[in-house]
Amino acid sequence: MKRIGYLVMESAEDFEQALALKTGCELPSGGVLGWADKDCRAIFKDRKEALKAIDRTEHYRLAFGETMMPEKKFCHIIPVGFAGE
Repeated sequence: MKRIGYLVMESAEDFEQALALKTGCELPSGGVLGWADKDCRAIFKDRKEALKAIDRTEHYRLAFGETMMPEKKFCHIIPVGFAGE
């Protein structure tokens, strides 16, 4: 299997879903994690980049009192790959 990157997943008692990097002028440099939609990048090139996104999101969430953002304690990083040529 060839590894193509890493995905950040948010897991709680009754759900699990992929998170993606959201960017914009109102967000910190590098972006923050949010629930994936069609305009977001979800695959990170390495674990370090994914972990930085988790930490940045947690700092932003706590600093601005955001309640609709993923919490660090529910995030985990999984490798993504495919079997092919």
